[in-house]
Amino acid sequence: MASYEIRYGTSADNLNRSAIFDGAAGLIDMSYTIENLSAGTWYFTIQARDDNGLLSSPSAVVSKTISV
Repeated sequence: MASYEIRYGTSADNLNRSAIFDGAAGLIDMSYTIENLSAGTWYFTIQARDDNGLLSSPSAVVSKTISV
């Protein structure tokens, strides 16, 4: 994979923000931190992007609650 696209937002039906994780080819263990999230529940999904720019189907949506 060339990269991963993480889509996220405060509603599972409106993942209106994104972050791109480049240079993922050949990695077994990886992590990516999205900083400055406000308090509340955030929802995330991820897609893989190949060398031709094609995106995979999105993963299942997962959530994380951020407390102050």
